[in-house]
Amino acid sequence: MMHLGASHLVKPGNVDSTLEISTLELRFVRHQPYYWVNGEQLFDAKTGELKQEITEEEAKEIAMIYIKGDYAIKSAEYLTEAGAHHEYRGRPLPAWAVQFDHPEDIIAYIDAKSGNFERVRHSSWRVFDFLWMFHTMDYAGRDNFNNLLLRASSVFGLATIVSGFTLFFMTLKKGKAAKH
Repeated sequence: MMHLGASHLVKPGNVDSTLEISTLELRFVRHQPYYWVNGEQLFDAKTGELKQEITEEEAKEIAMIYIKGDYAIKSAEYLTEAGAHHEYRGRPLPAWAVQFDHPEDIIAYIDAKSGNFERVRHSSWRVFDFLWMFHTMDYAGRDNFNNLLLRASSVFGLATIVSGFTLFFMTLKKGKAAKH
């Protein structure tokens, strides 16, 4: 395990004298300390310099840190948008999608602003996500448990159960009456 040191850092108040800091987080990006300020700016914690965005090469290095194994990188794509059906939906943009040469088609997603490793997706997860869409019956975004189709199916199922009990008790009474 690599030891991440955080010595000889610039004081957070000295990174930008015009910046009003409301939140501050010390992060390690590629094993180097950075200040993540106000949830939107990344500063080198040793020099105080503003880091514009994570480059493609840096994104690849970050992905290699988190993806264990000796897999080659096939490609890296800079994402500025991800639709409701994209596997990176709902996460910070812009981001880097780093694809590995692996039978499971592994893709690691790195936040281009913060350098944060956001998530990893692979073929098995994609199958799960597809089945999850059918389970929740949310074919638009996959995350809404309170959609109209699910409500209608629930009401139909409840009506079926109630009608079954009603028929059971009605035939039970008729059966007793016929015996007398």
